[in-house]
Amino acid sequence: MPGFIARHAKPLAILALFLALFWLVTFQVKAGRLPFLERPVLAVSGFFERIIIAPFRFAESALRGYVFLVGTSRENERLKQERDRLRLENSITAELLLENERFRDLLGFRKLHPLTSVMAEVIAKDAAPSSRTITINRGSDEGIAKDMAVVSAGGVVGKVLAVLPGTAKIMLLTDPGSTLAVRVQRNREEGLLEGKLDRCALKYVSYYADIQEGDLLVTSGLDGIFPKGLPVATVVKVSKHEATAFQSVLAVPTVGLTRLEEVLVLTK
Repeated sequence: MPGFIARHAKPLAILALFLALFWLVTFQVKAGRLPFLERPVLAVSGFFERIIIAPFRFAESALRGYVFLVGTSRENERLKQERDRLRLENSITAELLLENERFRDLLGFRKLHPLTSVMAEVIAKDAAPSSRTITINRGSDEGIAKDMAVVSAGGVVGKVLAVLPGTAKIMLLTDPGSTLAVRVQRNREEGLLEGKLDRCALKYVSYYADIQEGDLLVTSGLDGIFPKGLPVATVVKVSKHEATAFQSVLAVPTVGLTRLEEVLVLTK
């Protein structure tokens, strides 16, 4: 740096002198003296001022923009957190409303069917390749015993398979070990409903019996477990084969067994 100044001492001195004189003239002009030089001097000084001030203005603008972006980013993050909180609260509220609706349905079932029952929640589900069972949070200490009927507001769920003091295992209607005496509500044709994992099959129905798709199957009360007249399943397929004396009838439960959350165990 000292070498550069030494090599260019004369030009730098001239430039410094020029700037000093120009500043002095500019000061005089702005003070009201030398009016004939006002326009050219102000034009030149304004040009230099813009050159000098421009970087500072740019830096100031950039700083303001950065501060604005940081503030906007923080506000967006706050709004996002508030949105997520409201979504969670809405989800919890919706779940409580649905739970209350299910409880009202079960209470309505109790009023329509004045039977002694215990309300229970489903705490586990087992969908093994060869069985369909659930576990509830009520057991022998609530008066629940093996082979008691289990229902929901939509109809038959299954029956009690095993009991412990605090829990009980329920065999669902679709379990291959499940059998239930039913009849067609429309014309009182009777049959035995067996579980087939994802649906049920109506067995021992005469080839000539009037069974149609859409028929509602209800409990007949002949098995000594389920009260008479409870909805069980809806017929979805009817097939007849001349080689056999019986029809092939498939039905789906009226209760969404895969979506169960609460049930009633009929204790008497």
